[in-house]
Amino acid sequence: MDRHISSRAPAVSAALLPVASCPPAPSGPLPTPVGEQGFALVLVLVVVGLLATLVVQFNYGSQVELELARSYVESIQAAYLAEAGVHVGMALLRTDDHDQGAIDSLEDQWAQAIPYIPVEEGYVLLSIEDNNRRFNVNRLVNEANDQVDAGLVPIFAELLTQLGRSDAQALTDSLIDWLDKNDQVTGDGAEEDYYRNLDPPVEIANRPLLSASELALIKGFDNKLLYGGEDVPGLLELVTTTGDGLLNVNTVDPDPDKYPWILTSLAGTDQQGQGVTLDETQADDWRAARAEDPFPNPTDLKTRGILDQDTLNALQKPPQSGGRTRLLEAKSTSFTIYATGAVGQGEDIQGGDLTQKSVTAVVARDSNGNVKILYWREQ
Repeated sequence: MDRHISSRAPAVSAALLPVASCPPAPSGPLPTPVGEQGFALVLVLVVVGLLATLVVQFNYGSQVELELARSYVESIQAAYLAEAGVHVGMALLRTDDHDQGAIDSLEDQWAQAIPYIPVEEGYVLLSIEDNNRRFNVNRLVNEANDQVDAGLVPIFAELLTQLGRSDAQALTDSLIDWLDKNDQVTGDGAEEDYYRNLDPPVEIANRPLLSASELALIKGFDNKLLYGGEDVPGLLELVTTTGDGLLNVNTVDPDPDKYPWILTSLAGTDQQGQGVTLDETQADDWRAARAEDPFPNPTDLKTRGILDQDTLNALQKPPQSGGRTRLLEAKSTSFTIYATGAVGQGEDIQGGDLTQKSVTAVVARDSNGNVKILYWREQ
């Protein structure tokens, strides 16, 4: 009997097979990969940085707005203080003695140095100058009849010469052409054709100057002449464009430490046709005498022996003076008031934290003591 061998492998019990070992299942949440943790940290830092920047910007903007608001309020307060200072100056001029025979001198209350005036958290600085201490350049030409005041021409030319200008006459001619209404060139002056060909062109005024700074537009009047140097004052310190054109014998050339520029420029012609001028010694005697006792009138210059009668007459009424009756007087009719208002936390008026506003006002005072504002400039 044939024996057949089965092709099937013998059966093996499952219990006898080895079992592969497996790690236990985790009991908590699955760990986050390392790369995702770094990204989240960077994102948090960026957000925190943006928030910090926004906070800083907001705080800075708030501080700027507060500072702007404070500065605006203080500038308004300072402007009002400056305006109040002008009115205080006008009150001083109104209460000054203006009766017949009254004089104006450097001893008057309005002419004294006024200390700064504290007003709550601010200060007011105030000073007053009469314009009759200066030479009125507008009086070189009579506006009514367009005639040149021949008596004032040599005085102004001499003043320019003392300021170091060799072209004094040409400068005087240019000023006359700027003031007069005609188009005829005076000597070495200049009329419309000259100014029209400038680059840029300038329109000639043919009228009185509105302010002394307008001299800068006239041919030859450069900054060196107008503003001066170490030893020579600027012409702007010695001239004015307002007032009656008379020189107050008690206030002209007020600084004793400076050369008597205007006094030594005075000139005239006596009855014999001889030129009359004032030398520096006479000018110094003039200022010394009025410091002891102000002159009640120009005639007192002769009474005190400073000038003789012929010299006084020649200076007071030069020939061909264009209708002007006199040059010298003992009172003033025009004044400039300088007022500064300051507000802030500084300890004094010079403090760097103070907000300041300044007003320059030119006023006229009539014989009744009435004061009228002619010019107002804020800075």
